[in-house]
Amino acid sequence: MSSLILTVREAIRYRGRSGHWSWIAHRLSGLAILSFLVMHVWDTANIYYAPHLYAWSLALFKHPIFGVGEIGLMAAVLYHAFNGTRITILDFKPEWWKYQQRSATIVWVLFGLVFIPIGIYMVTTLYTHCGELAAEGSSCWALARLSDFPAADFRP
Repeated sequence: MSSLILTVREAIRYRGRSGHWSWIAHRLSGLAILSFLVMHVWDTANIYYAPHLYAWSLALFKHPIFGVGEIGLMAAVLYHAFNGTRITILDFKPEWWKYQQRSATIVWVLFGLVFIPIGIYMVTTLYTHCGELAAEGSSCWALARLSDFPAADFRP
């Protein structure tokens, strides 16, 4: 939580230019990836400790809200990877820091070129999934209820 507070506090102290916006985007994408990893570890741990919670979470993660979250996660991973590579290159070649703005622009263009087709594919898949469920007579907006996955059904 202190990391998020630091991000917000430092973002308010606007210093301008591409370096500042790259820092904010890098920090927020890192926090998004961390949030996913925490959720993923919790979910995966349930396979052994609480199989009914694992089955419930798999059903819950099919909700369109999580589909949108996956699109955001893909954006976060791509930007964080591209910008992290840029930062690493600039750290090894300090004389290239004078190209900071150009390198940040290259990262955003590369991110857009890679993410836009992937994002379109992911959105299309999300709509297709909801369409298939609608054709079957169910709704993709229905949330999975934990009561539908009783622990007694998963005992060895």
